[in-house]
Amino acid sequence: MQKRGYKKRPPAVLKQAHQEVRRLFDEAKASFVAGNTKMATRRVKQARRTAMRVQLRIPEFWNHYCRTCDAYLVQGTNSTIRVKKGIRILRCQECGNVRRKVM
Repeated sequence: MQKRGYKKRPPAVLKQAHQEVRRLFDEAKASFVAGNTKMATRRVKQARRTAMRVQLRIPEFWNHYCRTCDAYLVQGTNSTIRVKKGIRILRCQECGNVRRKVM
């Protein structure tokens, strides 16, 4: 009888994927600073695809990208962050998407 659900990934695979995601986000940041927003968006898409492939969560980057348009977000440039009643509200200025997170 086969078990339901997903098989667990080996720790080495998860570690390698996490390093790849971190590298891609660093490249996205460098591209955004250089003024190339399309390249930054492409790097974010690659990082998310890599994380999804091995089912890796990337919570440390939750406020660095938009889940709707995959834009790399920089506070004050193309995103705003407000705190209202203990809830952190992140708004993407590219597509208008809003994400909320309890602090």
